[in-house]
Amino acid sequence: MRADRDGERARKFSRRSLRAGIVCAVSFAVIILCVILERVDGVAEWGARHISRPIVWLLGHITSAFPFSLFEVFVAIAVAGALSLIVVAIVYCANGFLRRGLSHLCVLAAVAFSVGAVYTVCTGFNYYRDPAPVPMAEQGEYTAAQYAEVGEMFFDEFAELLSEAEIDEEGDLVSPYTPDELARVLQEEMKRLDDPSFGGYYSSYTPHFKSMLASEFMSQLNLTGITFVPLGEANVNVDVPTYQWVTTAAHELMHAKGVMDEGEANLVSYWLLMTSEDDFLRLCAMIRIAPNLISLAPPDGGATSGEWREAIYAAGYGEIVEYNSKYWSRFDALGKLSNFFNDIYLKFSGLSGTNSYNDGAQFDGEKVPVVDDEGNQVVDPDTGDPLWGYQITAHSSIQRFVAKYYLG
Repeated sequence: MRADRDGERARKFSRRSLRAGIVCAVSFAVIILCVILERVDGVAEWGARHISRPIVWLLGHITSAFPFSLFEVFVAIAVAGALSLIVVAIVYCANGFLRRGLSHLCVLAAVAFSVGAVYTVCTGFNYYRDPAPVPMAEQGEYTAAQYAEVGEMFFDEFAELLSEAEIDEEGDLVSPYTPDELARVLQEEMKRLDDPSFGGYYSSYTPHFKSMLASEFMSQLNLTGITFVPLGEANVNVDVPTYQWVTTAAHELMHAKGVMDEGEANLVSYWLLMTSEDDFLRLCAMIRIAPNLISLAPPDGGATSGEWREAIYAAGYGEIVEYNSKYWSRFDALGKLSNFFNDIYLKFSGLSGTNSYNDGAQFDGEKVPVVDDEGNQVVDPDTGDPLWGYQITAHSSIQRFVAKYYLG
């Protein structure tokens, strides 16, 4: 009788392992198929619009009914469940029930492969689709003098908005919106991406971003936000300096709208905020992109760029930068580990690792002499050495969309 029961249990665990193995095999096949197809010309764009987008739209509308982050719940359950299965498997194996232990590990593998397959279907195509459309100037469309004019207009407006903004005693920008209010504001802003001129590139679905309960822990990991695309959720760390969680919210929403490339998500979100009629959103974007625009100054030995810096620091930029530095100086070890794994994930997805976040800010230039009105090279009055400046030869995407915004 006991032998019959033991035999039945053995068959039960064998069937469970077999089913788990089939799930693993099918999921793995789906992942491999997607990895192959997303690299075929034209397939990634089609898949992003006709496969990934409907799935995210459907799941996103379901998860949006919950006011809290389902991603955090999912992570908690996943970690607890995985650890439980591993512990049970070890106990079974240690007591001689090898088949039972292996069956639990097979179940864990099946769940992991299933989640991986769903994630790949929802995100993989988006990493290889056509570049995200953003209104910007073509390379060479404007002269160096015109770009210098753009820089002048940008930093004049930046200094003005800074002087009108409220900065608290710690040096953080004060938001006129709560995170929940800002979520609704950004949903309205995102509607501008539905314009026919963008050719339907961006999904019409914009979730209400969710503030993470574990925001401070996210800072420990050097993460300001995360979008788990299959859930259609944009999750934001609201513990970071104000301008960062605002721009991060826009960035994460871009992932939910089908832009997975980190540099492009930054670029589109900066454009959206910078071209908003809301001064606070514009200011947050300007804080982010100002370092990339300081190089628009003419090659005059740093005189003009020095004037721009002086103007914005006098208006409060220095306080914001100092607060940002102090905030992030508290986090180090876990952040490095997190960056390491994020770099691996992004490279596996076809990007240049964590460097991809800066893709929209890349520009090229050359060393040129600083000359006076008569064309003669200026020399340093103290040392007598000739002065050299820096002239951009290929402008960044950020510089080009700002130029288009100001010059039309």
